[in-house]
Amino acid sequence: MRLSSVRFALTVGMALIVVLFGFTLLSAAGLAGFAAQETATTAAPGPTPGPALPAESTSTLNRSAAGPEMAAVVAGDALFKNNCAQCHALHEQVVGPALAGLSMRRPMSWILPWVKNSSKVVASGDVYAEALFTKFNKQQMPSFVLSDKEIASIVAYISSNEGRVVAYEASVAAH
Repeated sequence: MRLSSVRFALTVGMALIVVLFGFTLLSAAGLAGFAAQETATTAAPGPTPGPALPAESTSTLNRSAAGPEMAAVVAGDALFKNNCAQCHALHEQVVGPALAGLSMRRPMSWILPWVKNSSKVVASGDVYAEALFTKFNKQQMPSFVLSDKEIASIVAYISSNEGRVVAYEASVAAH
């Protein structure tokens, strides 16, 4: 009887360790957790904020943004790191071009299809797309399955690191 109690306790203990380990991984990925999120004091409509980021992740964000814009910048930070940072930096060329000034170089109506399927934009005969493709040794940017809002939040994040915040709602609503 005593041996089965010990086995039971060890089994339960191991199960708890596995659950805690899994929760820790999900929390690190921003998919679960009890992190406090900033909430707007007004009831203004807008996108719901994404998962809270650790303090060190938000330290580079422009704090002049408020409400929906800040939520978009925070979401864009996470999306940028998970989808763009492998090939792009904000202020220096990596595999692809530096993205600082992106919204000044190209309108959102061009950025959205480019991110979703750059090869289609190049094939359409777009002069700017063809020049980018040629400049970067005809290395195709991968297509991303991101919503217009997610792409707009990445652009908001990029812009916030230039000292300005793109009007998030306006950039999404226009498309």
